[in-house]
Parts: sequence; C-alpha cells; structure tokens
Amino acid sequence: MSVFKKLFQQTFIYGLATVLPRALAIILVPLYTGVLPPAAFGVYATMMSYIILGNVLLSYGMETAFFRYINREGQPREIVQSTALTSVTVSSLLILIIGW
Repeated sequence: MSVFKKLFQQTFIYGLATVLPRALAIILVPLYTGVLPPAAFGVYATMMSYIILGNVLLSYGMETAFFRYINREGQPREIVQSTALTSVTVSSLLILIIGW
C-alpha cells in the first residue's frame, strides 16, 4: 500500500470520527425541538454542555499527548500506554469523587 493511500485512509477514518457526531447533532436538532417542549430542550442542552465540559476536564487532552509519545522511537509502548491509562483513570476518579 502506498504511503499516500495509507495516509488518505487514516485521515478519512479520523475525519469521519470527528465530523459524523457533529453532523448528526445538526441533523437531530429539528427532531429535538419538535418533540421536546422548550423547557425540556433547555435541560437537554444544559446537560450536554456539562457532559462536554466534563469530558474535556477528565481527559485533559491526553489523547494528543498519547499519540505524540506512542510513536516516538526509544519509548516503550507499554510504558506510554500504562502511564496514560493510569493518569487519566486516577485523575478522573479524584475529580469525580471531589465533585460528588
């Protein structure tokens, strides 16, 4: 497989994973606004805002760092994986316990 074909395939997969949820959210807005009363839609929108904020706080951009370090030469993959998993798990549990 050529380098460009592999690059296009991986870019397409990651791009689809980014674009698809946003496109679905836009497509579903008429359904939400037509079915839900305004007060319920407001609660839904507020809950989604909290979920998005929580996702950002709990993952704190670890996926970007993970992909940067997992492909470096001289870095054992197992150590990078276990460090990222342990860091996100422990910090997420602490934040959730404190927030509870």
